[in-house]
Amino acid sequence: MLPTVPDDMAGRIRLEQLSSILRLTPIMMGANILIAMLVCLAGSTGPHRDALLVWSALVISYGLLGLRGWLSAQRRKAGKFTVSERGLRRIATQAGLLGCLWGILPILAMDGDTASVQMRMMIAAVIAGMIGCGGFAMLALPQAAIAYSTPMVLGSLYVLLRSGDPILLALAGLLIFCYLVISLSCLSHAKVFAERLVAGEELERQKQVVSLLLSDFEEGASDWLWEIDAQGALTYVSDRMAAAAGADRSALIGCPLASLCGAAAESPAGPVASLAVLFSEQKTFRDVIVSLQVQTETRWWSISAKPIHDMSGGFTGFRGVGADVTAAREAQARISRLAHFDVLTQLPNRLSFLQALSQAWHDHGSEDPNPETGGGCAVLCLDLDFFKGVNDSLGHPVGDALLVAVAERLRQCIGEAGFVARLGGDEFAVVVAPAPLPESLGNLSRTIVETLSQPYEIKGHNVLIGASIGIAMAPSDAADPDSLLKNADLALYRAKGDGRGAYRFFEMSMDVWAQERRALEMDLRAALANDELKLFFQPLIGSREHEITGFEALLRWQHPRRGLVPPNDFIECAEQWGLIGKIGEWVLNEACRQAASWPTSLTVAVNLSPNQFASGDLVGQVAHALELSGLDPARLELEITEGLLLQDTARTMDQLAALKVLGVKIAMDDFGTGYSSLAYLWRFPFDKIKLDRSFVAEMSDNSAITDIVRTITLLGQTLKLQVTAEGVETADQARMLGEMHCDHFQGFLFGRPMPVGDIPNFLISDLARRMRRESVEAAEAEDAANSASA
Repeated sequence: MLPTVPDDMAGRIRLEQLSSILRLTPIMMGANILIAMLVCLAGSTGPHRDALLVWSALVISYGLLGLRGWLSAQRRKAGKFTVSERGLRRIATQAGLLGCLWGILPILAMDGDTASVQMRMMIAAVIAGMIGCGGFAMLALPQAAIAYSTPMVLGSLYVLLRSGDPILLALAGLLIFCYLVISLSCLSHAKVFAERLVAGEELERQKQVVSLLLSDFEEGASDWLWEIDAQGALTYVSDRMAAAAGADRSALIGCPLASLCGAAAESPAGPVASLAVLFSEQKTFRDVIVSLQVQTETRWWSISAKPIHDMSGGFTGFRGVGADVTAAREAQARISRLAHFDVLTQLPNRLSFLQALSQAWHDHGSEDPNPETGGGCAVLCLDLDFFKGVNDSLGHPVGDALLVAVAERLRQCIGEAGFVARLGGDEFAVVVAPAPLPESLGNLSRTIVETLSQPYEIKGHNVLIGASIGIAMAPSDAADPDSLLKNADLALYRAKGDGRGAYRFFEMSMDVWAQERRALEMDLRAALANDELKLFFQPLIGSREHEITGFEALLRWQHPRRGLVPPNDFIECAEQWGLIGKIGEWVLNEACRQAASWPTSLTVAVNLSPNQFASGDLVGQVAHALELSGLDPARLELEITEGLLLQDTARTMDQLAALKVLGVKIAMDDFGTGYSSLAYLWRFPFDKIKLDRSFVAEMSDNSAITDIVRTITLLGQTLKLQVTAEGVETADQARMLGEMHCDHFQGFLFGRPMPVGDIPNFLISDLARRMRRESVEAAEAEDAANSASA
């Protein structure tokens, strides 16, 4: 019987069963005709000659009709995909009819006393043979095989069992055994036959699903598929891969992938010899970066693959995926340049300078100078004289253009003699290694001062500034790179104190400045106790409606003698003297206390120093400030600088994560001026990045800066980060930033830092402004409606 199969498969299985029978029908019918003729011939001299003649005519006629039916079936089966149960029943009936014809043969030729033993044994052998042949021919359709063989067995047994001859009785037993074996074999084979067809159909369905999934993958993903053989030659190339390679699929098939991608490859762990080496190792690899030449352009691919093996475990090649990462690689290169180069002047930044200084110290810092040629290494710290006056009087665009011109002159002065960097603001530094004699360093410094003091033509303005330089030499002036830089800075302050426009070498007697800093330290330690620290607040403005979204808390020091001291003059000192922890805690408490009285829609931003993270108490301080003030944590925004993330990163990340658990927001301040590593943006879920004011100031006159700003805002949108632009001073800047979908503005265009007492009036003025605007918009809408109705 046909085993249980899915309904949609039953017709297919019946068709395969029928096809199996039809393939052997000509042989089966031919055998019936031939054997019938032989039986008739064998009995032509016996007493059953006439009966055998009639019988053989019937069998031969049936055989001929069977052949005719086979020919008709061959013509009909083209395009036929299923067979009904009725069709199989008809086949079984026809097989049973043929079996009945053969079942009559023993009765005709073997019954009675007139049949010879030889004739009886021949007939029994013929019947056994026909049962075996029929069972084999109809193996896939057990009902037909059984219908065919049963009449023959019954007819034979009828005669053999009545004979009483022991040999014929034994032959009857063998015939029964043969019948049972063939019947069970047919049933078993039919089950296996059906299961094989079902499994094949399921496998084909799975292949189609996999093919569809792969097709959808290639259509919807940026990755593509490839496969190579054991020799490294491509055996499968997807359309997307062919497009990425700029070649036809047919041209790529058979091409060695290693030669297509060039000899060199890179991986996250470092360079590897080549793809051929990876292939020879027969191991899984991931994200290996390879290059290839597509026409005149170098493209970069990231490929991953795993080895494939045959059924015996033999290596047959690799199958994998690839992606074109050229754009990402170029973007990372730009970001990397931002991390190591100053955006404005294109000089190396502070990070690059510190790396160069460390290398110079390692290579030459401990060398004893040669009296004739020099030796060791030297640091020159430069500061521009009167630059602040230029910046304040002519504006930041002129000041920035001046810095670019200074950087170019400085680069020309130093040439190959040293490493030039911009440390920030109007501060520059040079590392010279190996250092020449002090006389040569003095001549170089004099040349720098004279060159930088020449007039500048900047945006239609004739600008005149100066430069001061401090020099420290190793190993005589310092025991480590940090001390060398610090002592060069001390020498710079002496140069500026001596009237500017000069250079000075470091001397051990340069302690006056240190004494002044000590006095500043004592005053700052008393500032908290004397209630001299104040908070000013600068508004944060939403870019769409120019609505006030919050304020940034800015620290000021109201000194009884020094007046209002800006944070740039004392924050760095507070960090060095270990005072920033207490000051930062006070700022947190005061900012939260003040913000708690504002409308609930307004946030407050507080800057955090890296030293506050180092103390380990920051999370507790923030939680205490929120609890003490009752401020909603979602209204507190903590700003950190990129430099923080280079210090004890794991500990810093843990504290940032704990702050996020409190519910506060975390913003990265001055983004783009420091290290600007994308790694920090995905390792920690920041809420906001703040675009440094230097980008905004340069944006209108520098298309490259504009592209960088657009890239940063797009980066914020991609990572779902809010972007705030600092230093917005003109309406044109606000318009350009708004078109780039910057989220918030901060700058003098919208409001200067103000004491807390001025905030209510500022909010009232802003509310009045918005109401006037809404009234004007409503009036305009009403006029438009009246005009339309008229």
